[in-house]
Amino acid sequence: MSALGPRPRWWARACTELAAADAKFVPLIEAHPAMRLAARGDAFQTLARSVIGQQISVKAAQSVWNRFAAHCVSVDPDTVVRMDAEGLRA
Repeated sequence: MSALGPRPRWWARACTELAAADAKFVPLIEAHPAMRLAARGDAFQTLARSVIGQQISVKAAQSVWNRFAAHCVSVDPDTVVRMDAEGLRA
């Protein structure tokens, strides 16, 4: 999370929904009003990196990401959805 950069237009709604879903987040959101998620560029790529990163160590995740991005040529929803399972495993 970061206090840098512009606040995404959806941020207030996300905080409201998160607080409504789990009261444990309320004191955190209130204690850190300037904090927000920091994207790494394209939202789809940020999501894909996050999924890979949650599965394995940071160093291994970077290695997998590098191979995945090289194989895809362009990491975007249209390219990834056209890839077959064997292509993704590669």
